Amino acid sequence: SQYILNLIKNIYFSYYNVLCTVPDDRVSSRRNLDIPEALDTLERCYRLLASARPIRTPLSASSNKSTPPHVLGRFLKRQVFDLIKYRITKLDHNLFDVIWPAVKKLPDNRNVVQIVEEDFPGGVTAPDYYVYEVFTEFMTPLIKDLHNININSDFPQHPISDFKKNSLLSESSQPLVEINIDSGDDFVLTGTMECSRNLSGFELPLNLKIGKLEFVERIITTVLMRDDFARIIEQLSPESDQKGGSYYTLNEILEKPSEICAALAATGVLISLCEREEIDDCNRLHGKQWPYGRGVFVSDDKTVAVWINVHDHLRVVTSTPADAPGEIGLTFSKLSCIMTYLHEKLDFVFDEKLGHLSSRPTFLGAGIRFSLIVNFPGLSKDIDNIKHLCAVRGLQYRETLSPDIARISNYQCLSITESNCFNDFVTATSNLLHLEKDVSMQNSAHITTMLSNIFRRKRSSLADIHDIEKFQAKTN
Repeated sequence: SQYILNLIKNIYFSYYNVLCTVPDDRVSSRRNLDIPEALDTLERCYRLLASARPIRTPLSASSNKSTPPHVLGRFLKRQVFDLIKYRITKLDHNLFDVIWPAVKKLPDNRNVVQIVEEDFPGGVTAPDYYVYEVFTEFMTPLIKDLHNININSDFPQHPISDFKKNSLLSESSQPLVEINIDSGDDFVLTGTMECSRNLSGFELPLNLKIGKLEFVERIITTVLMRDDFARIIEQLSPESDQKGGSYYTLNEILEKPSEICAALAATGVLISLCEREEIDDCNRLHGKQWPYGRGVFVSDDKTVAVWINVHDHLRVVTSTPADAPGEIGLTFSKLSCIMTYLHEKLDFVFDEKLGHLSSRPTFLGAGIRFSLIVNFPGLSKDIDNIKHLCAVRGLQYRETLSPDIARISNYQCLSITESNCFNDFVTATSNLLHLEKDVSMQNSAHITTMLSNIFRRKRSSLADIHDIEKFQAKTN
């Protein structure tokens, strides 16, 4: 009967996993998941993802038409699922702890939904570093897809961070670079840049107890409150009167009302936060100790925020100037100076293939994310077209409450340096804004038809880029 066949299959895979557990295994718990309720939950999750899997053309993460269930369903096939569903990491995390952002029914609360979507856009999370190896049959091809890397090729070695290489240089050899991709302030509304890192010798914040959380907090804040860091902050904004910054605990940020929280929101460096009562499974999102042992260092002008122990040990967020939201050159220069200093003072966990490890698989490698809120009055008239354009240029397109306004950000930060990642982002966004300007100024049926022909072709980024460049040359 089918019941007996399933039983034999489960016994086989259980035995297989036991055989795969070797004495020098330092990443798994060296035991199998044998809780019936947990296995039943995983089976329901698999059926949900399998039902979301596209029947014909599989959707990659960068298609801008896919949802997290689409992406995960593409890689969590039955053979892979049966192989890894019994595994547990050395910190007792199973497969559900990895895929819950894509399968969990979230409360009808926009704050919670926004947190999950922004921090885990691929629908997966890493509750500990070991999931990347314990569930490698699933995680490796998924990570490649999330970062626009050919899933059939081997992972190259991740290059040494530019921030680490810059630490060998003098401060005078790192001039600020001015690049404004929207000098007329016509389309870009706001911009932010984030870089995340985790300290060597510590588990991710999700798994740390109070003592270790406070220890990590103390290590980082000691560096941030030093006089030489204050001088760096002062030099980055010489026109202001700032002399450094202040540190606030997360309790101070979450209290209502909170002046500092409002100030961070106004300058764009407030990250999405979630209070315990907003989600019934907050431990899975933040750990048992939330919000203790967490906080944020804020520069005096409120344009730099260094978040501590929120998903990752360290998250540096900078924003573009309010009077020049397209000035991403100076913003990246500011981020680079700060990260170069932190690389000199702190030791960060690093994997030769995955680069700087993160609790968020989309932040592996360089651990960097560039985001712009852009008004597209012309291109947004055909959402499918602009999504396709973003996809072939390596940009993630996320709609906002307004149909004309979207958040665009980079996909890839793995197997690439921070500066190369930034240069690719500058090229892609500049091209996008140039097209928007052409459409807005000329507004001709000929332009609309040509754009449609370019965008609707089968995905081939090189061919599309050549056609777009020819089109721009004709319209200039």
